[in-house]
Amino acid sequence: MTKREYAKYLGDIIDEVIDLDVESDDLRHQFYEYFQAFMPNGTNIEKVFKPIKEGNLYHKRLLQIFNATKGIFNELAAEGKTPAYFCPAPTKNKELLLLYGEKYIENLTLFSKITADQEFIDTMTQIKTVEISDLDVRTNKNDTNAIVYESISDWFIDNTDYEATIEVLSEAYYAINCDYNLSYYFQYPSYKEKINFDVFEPYFKIWEMGYYCWFNQGKLVIGK
Repeated sequence: MTKREYAKYLGDIIDEVIDLDVESDDLRHQFYEYFQAFMPNGTNIEKVFKPIKEGNLYHKRLLQIFNATKGIFNELAAEGKTPAYFCPAPTKNKELLLLYGEKYIENLTLFSKITADQEFIDTMTQIKTVEISDLDVRTNKNDTNAIVYESISDWFIDNTDYEATIEVLSEAYYAINCDYNLSYYFQYPSYKEKINFDVFEPYFKIWEMGYYCWFNQGKLVIGK
């Protein structure tokens, strides 16, 4: 199945005609927020991955967003609102958050060595602690976080098969919560031959618990 055939197939699943740009080979942006069409329970989402090799692996991962967010969706729906993105309710289990934070540091430290990016490697060796912030302001605009973000992005740009059929959904993955790291977690089956461990699983777990995380001055900060 070509990417264009797959794009038309995806439109049929949600009973909508996807307006394809016949002059473009890049169909990704036409599927931004595509997964939102399956809110709140993910009904029929398995059909999305039926034509994809090892589609069950992608399906199993994606189901988790519906399980994590349908409570918030139903609360908003009762008020006549529809959420634009997938947002889980925050947890009160701070100990588990800290454990996932420590595991995320461990995973990224290993991943930095895979990238062979020396600046990334050096930066991760300086990350020693995890802090939970109750502030409403994110302090993610700093040099440490920028190095980590750019190093991760560069590796995925260089190691993505842009001809793969599943790439049609890359913007749909990003639009889950406007978060590239989260999208990398859901697309891990595409990279498992190059990364032999689930590098962003702890990141996903932190998100699933209603939090976000970033790096700043030798620590991982977990906040809302």
